[in-house]
Amino acid sequence: MNYQQALDYLYSFINYEKSGMPAANSAAYNLERIALLFELLGNPQASYPSIMIAGTKGKGSTAVLCASALQEAGYRVGLYSQPHLHTYRERIRVDGALISCEEVVALVERLKPYVEQTLEADARIGRITTYELGTALALQHFADSGVDIAILEVGLGGRLDAVNVVTPLVSVISSISYDHVEVLGDTLAKIAAEKAGIIKSGGLVISAQQPPEAMAVIESISRERGAKLYRVGEDFTFKATDSVDITRERIKPVQPIIISAPAWNAQIEVSLLLRGAHQYANAALAFGALLLQAQSHKGLSINTGAIKAGFEKARWEARLEVLQDTPDKPLVIADGAHNAESAARLREALASAFNFEKLVFVVGSSSDKDIEGVFRELRHATAPVSFILTRSRHPRAAAPTMLRDRGFSDTPQQPELVQNIATALEEAHKIAGKNDLICVAGSLFVAAEAREYYGLALESDGSPD
Repeated sequence: MNYQQALDYLYSFINYEKSGMPAANSAAYNLERIALLFELLGNPQASYPSIMIAGTKGKGSTAVLCASALQEAGYRVGLYSQPHLHTYRERIRVDGALISCEEVVALVERLKPYVEQTLEADARIGRITTYELGTALALQHFADSGVDIAILEVGLGGRLDAVNVVTPLVSVISSISYDHVEVLGDTLAKIAAEKAGIIKSGGLVISAQQPPEAMAVIESISRERGAKLYRVGEDFTFKATDSVDITRERIKPVQPIIISAPAWNAQIEVSLLLRGAHQYANAALAFGALLLQAQSHKGLSINTGAIKAGFEKARWEARLEVLQDTPDKPLVIADGAHNAESAARLREALASAFNFEKLVFVVGSSSDKDIEGVFRELRHATAPVSFILTRSRHPRAAAPTMLRDRGFSDTPQQPELVQNIATALEEAHKIAGKNDLICVAGSLFVAAEAREYYGLALESDGSPD
């Protein structure tokens, strides 16, 4: 078996990332089959402690911040995240290094006999999915690599997500907003209940600041399970340092923030590479998670110096990432914002972190996303704004005509329609001047193709088709 054959095997199972998420049902979403697979493997996830992170937005950034700080403290750290931008290997990292092709092949060959045993229970518990198999691959790899701790990002929801078979040192809930409503529910309370499913009996929980109806659910579930709940904004606070923005540089200097934990008598002042005010809250969430995990009897000691240094080194591609900063050419940014809440944060961050005259959005989206909400927010940009609508190679990508019909039905503004990312970026450069900004948004799949266009993808598994 070679690497491509290993990928073909992984993708031969039910792959909701390609087909779209089905409505909630016990066959599609349950923990029995992944628990069975882990049991057959000898429960590798029990050989190291973990931090688990659920939420709608910010969980990836929070995970990267935690991993970077723990690495800075001298620990061997596993990081499991999704989706990937260019290669499946991005999902599984140890100390920042991607799992190798050879390791993927060896693990797939090792897991195959055990997967076959789970298929014998197919009729009762449903057929294992690509994501569940990938989760087993990741957690087994971390055990084989001898990690001191694993940072686990929940893929969808929390309650029935494959990583929820793990009992973490601390359960982390990032910002909750509307997404995957056909699976998680059509109210913030229902979505919060799914996210809060990662809260363990008698465990430690930290939550980002949430809408009241979401926080009420998190508080209720924490009480029911006897879990101790901590909150960003109360137990862990953050504020930007005082500064006067007089720069005319097109990328504004990063404003340091102060994160405090009064009960721990702990505070750091940190300048993040992750841009946007929404990342301040993610940093406070990660700061709290790191201090809380140390309280557990299996937790790892970490000091504020390591946290500060780790936070200042943390990078996360396609999150307000600068793709091109060349004199006499427009600045180019990519961000994976794909729902109304993240689009609003993107719009605010562009205004606060960059100087530009005109704004050109290159936008693509999956067909099951809140297309109306995304464009409602992006169209409110304060600078003069133009739109080029396009699509990625992903099977769930919406046609540009669908984006126009759903995003511009209530405005006379007429966006340009382009059928692929490369041509869309060529068109953007035709209309953007050297003092303007091109922003690629709407989907991580779109951002990934933009990174490829600018030569930032060092390797790729090829088209997801």
